[in-house]
Amino acid sequence: MNENPVAGSTGYKVTVTRVINATCAKVWRAWTDPKQLAQWFSPREVECRELTADVKVGGAFRVHMISARGEHFAIGKYKEIVPNKRLQFAMEWENYAMPNSVVTVCFEDLGATTRLTLVHEGLPDEEDLQQHTHGWNSQVEKFAEMMEQNKIK
Repeated sequence: MNENPVAGSTGYKVTVTRVINATCAKVWRAWTDPKQLAQWFSPREVECRELTADVKVGGAFRVHMISARGEHFAIGKYKEIVPNKRLQFAMEWENYAMPNSVVTVCFEDLGATTRLTLVHEGLPDEEDLQQHTHGWNSQVEKFAEMMEQNKIK
């Protein structure tokens, strides 16, 4: 699901919600352990070649991805970390700036499962909205399948 900007907001936003068949603690680790992140942090048709992440407030991350369209480098800094609840980071691409881009991931403990809600705000235009909507939906779907198949270790 994606939403257009509302009055007073900056840019477009994408919202993706999915119930993951794994405990909240396990889902949280997969989002905050760099070794686990590197196993899945890219859309389906994109390979995560290398990932570095200093998962602390103010810590930086860099993701090197390869697709049929070439190399992509996502970079950013962690803004907020509330264990098993909320992860927020600024994100842009090395080849162009998205100064208002913020991703917030909320984790809702449902017992044996976890409701994950990802909101990416501050996308600059309709083209970015479409690309990030496709990318995040693909990535969250891939993540859910890998978690359910116990492939992330």
